[in-house]
Amino acid sequence: ELCVRVDDETKHAQLATLSRIYLAYCQCTRGADKMMIAAAFTNGDSDNLRVGRNGVFYDRKGRDWDASIIKIVEHPISLAEAFFLPYKQAGRMLGEQVQKMAAARAAASQGQAVARSLATGAAAPPATAAPAAQQAFDAARFAGIFAAIGLAIGAIGTAIASIVTGFLNLAWWQMPLAVLGVILAISGPSMVIAALKLRSRNLGPILDASGWAVNTRLRVNIPFGTALTAVAQLPPGAQRSLTDPYAEKHRPWGLYLGLAAVVTIVGALWWYGFLAQWLQL
Repeated sequence: ELCVRVDDETKHAQLATLSRIYLAYCQCTRGADKMMIAAAFTNGDSDNLRVGRNGVFYDRKGRDWDASIIKIVEHPISLAEAFFLPYKQAGRMLGEQVQKMAAARAAASQGQAVARSLATGAAAPPATAAPAAQQAFDAARFAGIFAAIGLAIGAIGTAIASIVTGFLNLAWWQMPLAVLGVILAISGPSMVIAALKLRSRNLGPILDASGWAVNTRLRVNIPFGTALTAVAQLPPGAQRSLTDPYAEKHRPWGLYLGLAAVVTIVGALWWYGFLAQWLQL
């Protein structure tokens, strides 16, 4: 609901970034008419917002415009986004590290293959001789890197085993508190920083950058920001279908394991005589 018209997105963003509001600058077209707007996102998350995404903008007269994001000024949007932010960052970092390790492993294997071919006297083009020698050198370096990674994985595994053992030694009522404490330790700092920034959001710099003369702070607190941006929801009476007609067919191994566990437990109770005692009661 908070959109302003913009003439120059670069000049506008230099001052509007002081508002600490997440802004998406969109190029809007309707036939031969064109205009640029700055849309403020004050609720939800920014997972699907990036330069090049397309959308629809409705002006005050109810007319629809084709909109495309051309520039983004990033700031915290909501506390919910701040809560999940550490986990998303950890997932992205883990994925990037796995890709780097796979690329390094592939380069090392290729370098070893080239080194073996040169050692056996296989013909190689003169232009690739120098890169082959360089790859052989990199292979030795990557061997040390993988050894260090193996030691790190072993240390991490030992730490995880110690944590799991300590968690299982807790009383039943202490386990939920321990899980809650871990969640707060991970998401708490991110939420505190986001809350401080969200409470300091100011509409004044956005209006000043658009040519207004605002001489006071126009705060956008969390409830007001939630009202300015509506998160998409299903229409009334609609239901979400979770059945995929084109899903791959899998055997219900979970059901098989569950039935096997039930049979095993019942058999153990019968073997040790507990089942007979209960039936007599």
